[in-house]
Amino acid sequence: MQTPDTERKIQQLAECGPLKAWSVIVSVLGDFCIARHDSISGRDLNALIERIGLTAPTMRVALHRLKRDGWIQTEKKGRDAAYRLSAMGWRETQAVRDRIYATGQPPAGPAQMILAPPSVTAADFAAALPKTAAPLAPRTAILAGPASGLPPDYWITPLDPGTAPAWVADAVAAPDLRQDYTRLTNAVADVLTATPPQDSLSLSAVRVLTLHHWRRLRLRHDDLPDILLGDDWEGARARQIVMTALDRFPRPSPGDLAA
Repeated sequence: MQTPDTERKIQQLAECGPLKAWSVIVSVLGDFCIARHDSISGRDLNALIERIGLTAPTMRVALHRLKRDGWIQTEKKGRDAAYRLSAMGWRETQAVRDRIYATGQPPAGPAQMILAPPSVTAADFAAALPKTAAPLAPRTAILAGPASGLPPDYWITPLDPGTAPAWVADAVAAPDLRQDYTRLTNAVADVLTATPPQDSLSLSAVRVLTLHHWRRLRLRHDDLPDILLGDDWEGARARQIVMTALDRFPRPSPGDLAA
């Protein structure tokens, strides 16, 4: 039995953002299945999803969608089923693994400002920019990494990390994103200071909720905010406390969740 305070703080963590069942399942499989052919039993997955606050019918619909879209594979094991990432699902989750689990800020790479000549239309400028660039004005943008493939008459100049004024910070990391990071940071901090959950299922629910909300926010942007805004922006602070929580609440052993 959990203390009411612990239950309340877990609920606050669950409410840090949307819990789309298909996305939560991808977070679970990507985290719990360390090797390519690892799987999680349907019994364990169902117990964890329900502990998080989602329903069994919602999970079944999400599993059907993930299987239809090629993200997961199912294997019958007696009267139960086991779920694992497909080759595509494994490839997609591995592609972002370093961004999700990195314990420190990305290496400080180049942040650059790009300016186009007055003759370039805003539409043509937007079309020429890399997808990771953050527009500041009709013919001005900021980019992390090399600015390759741009026209030779574009002016590209380096920027110093950590010196961006507030309006530039808003362009590279929208206020609502930073607010969501702050909300997650506060909720995880509250869980870390509460009496720890007493059972493996609740411990795993804390881990999954923390990881899922972090993953959901971190995949909304590339490395530009980290490079330009430095170690003290909301995303960097969230990373630090999320990694502390993941260390405090480790992955469960197979079969522990529905025991």
